Amino acid sequence: MSEWFDNEHPALRRCWHPVGEVAEFEGVGPHSVQLVGEHFALWRSASGWSLVPDQCPHRLAPLTQGTVEGDVLRCAYHGWCFEGDGTCVEIPAIGTEGTVPPSAHLAGALVEERYGLIWVALESPIAPLPEIPQWGDEVFGLVRLPPQAWNAGAAQMTDNFLDVGHFPFTHTATIGDANDRVVHDYDLARDGWTFSAHHEHSAQVLDGSGRIETRTMDFACFAPHHVSLRLGYADDTILLLFFHQPVDRDTTRVFVIQLAESLKRDPSLGPSTIEFQQAVGKEDRDLLETLRTKGVPLTPGHESHTKADRITVELRRVLADLAVAAAAG
Repeated sequence: MSEWFDNEHPALRRCWHPVGEVAEFEGVGPHSVQLVGEHFALWRSASGWSLVPDQCPHRLAPLTQGTVEGDVLRCAYHGWCFEGDGTCVEIPAIGTEGTVPPSAHLAGALVEERYGLIWVALESPIAPLPEIPQWGDEVFGLVRLPPQAWNAGAAQMTDNFLDVGHFPFTHTATIGDANDRVVHDYDLARDGWTFSAHHEHSAQVLDGSGRIETRTMDFACFAPHHVSLRLGYADDTILLLFFHQPVDRDTTRVFVIQLAESLKRDPSLGPSTIEFQQAVGKEDRDLLETLRTKGVPLTPGHESHTKADRITVELRRVLADLAVAAAAG
């Protein structure tokens, strides 16, 4: 097993990742997508979304330069055609009687739409897509933050979004309570490739006023690195969703969605909500991008842990188990 889990770890090929918001992909494509350090061509046909490596096996031309014709993607160089599962179904130069060689076929991927995002699993997934039971609940209004590309690893960012000890130090201008430094014991449970935690602490409310309030935090982390965070306030319930796209070794795109009862009561709060959450995210980003490593270690000796880190240590256990399961096939 590798000592580190970064954005190009082989186990990520057997996991679900978002590659963009549905609204990003206008028309049928093909659209260029980057994931785990590789380039892919994404297109839409009557049969749905398809994704294959962005390289024709003939003369290695980018398939994103090609055209979508019905259910197939045609290469712009010599006209080879590929179905959504990567099967090469036409090579014009050899005619209809010619035999398509086995080397002409590409590896297809699984593609799904969920939460307004396009999700991809490059190989048979070990862990399922995240399940968000609150999605579609009419008590919540919803806003989407603009996707951002961070110079950080997806596992690092997940580690940060799960961390319960950094608020009074990293988020001094937004949500941290400078006097709430001790992390008291909290509940933690694992269920397969998901684990959850319940924590209570004091923090500034999410309106920039600086007012301190006790809030509850209910985390759910879905392997490999997607987080649902339910925040309970006296007069509001908020659900923050963090979904990560490991672009390459040094870059991760993060898709943040906020559901809130307050947004349902007053949709005009949308712009200020986005602005405030971007300010919170900037505090995290400014720190994470200074880290010289872009992954998290899976073996002991690289980091020091305390009982306050139980939730982020559990993340490392899940990633280590994922690496072992993927290696075992």
